[in-house]
Amino acid sequence: MAKSPKSHLLEELRAKAESVSARRVVQQELSREVVERVDARLHTVFQYFEEACKLLQIIAPAIERDFALPQIVRYSGMTFDRGMVMFRKQRLQQHDVFSHVVIYYTLTGPPPPPVKVAMRRSPEVERALVAANIEFTCETDSAVRGGASNNSIRVAGGLRCEVRFDPDFVNDSIIVTLRNVDRFEPIMLDFAPAALDTEALDDLVNLMLGKPNQFLLRAPLRGFGR
Repeated sequence: MAKSPKSHLLEELRAKAESVSARRVVQQELSREVVERVDARLHTVFQYFEEACKLLQIIAPAIERDFALPQIVRYSGMTFDRGMVMFRKQRLQQHDVFSHVVIYYTLTGPPPPPVKVAMRRSPEVERALVAANIEFTCETDSAVRGGASNNSIRVAGGLRCEVRFDPDFVNDSIIVTLRNVDRFEPIMLDFAPAALDTEALDDLVNLMLGKPNQFLLRAPLRGFGR
């Protein structure tokens, strides 16, 4: 039998074909009951926040918490500005199911004062602001005695926040990722579908608004088991 021709392109195609085949095998082995349970819970999440975002946008409640990047910026006196919920679906077991649900919302408030940093420290500060999804502009101030240069960093008066729900059909769970919800560092929680009930979603809204809640205690961090 003749050997397959050596080709970089064919090798790439073989690898992709093997990956697709393996993924199809996993999909076929997934429990239909698990897929339906996780997908139904994501549908509930979408319906809940479709209404919640509209109501919060009308009410514009105050956010009862400050946000701070130590020695860089602090946000105070924020209010809920705009919110929206979006989703994407995927084909699985001959059905269209949720591949994710995402809540995007913005907070508005007085802009923090400009931050003046030495040139050598500016890249570090800018990386921290980018990681926190904070909009900013940077201007160089070279009119300093001795020839030293500083950067003046002006940050936007609002914050962009995100809550994302991703299904894990293999492990029968829903991964909830929080960005700029109660802190600048992202948090990933591993929820059993049944644990992400209406009370948990109420708690999540309270977390978003800085009110007392137990949301972060309702599920373990991703990777640490239930």
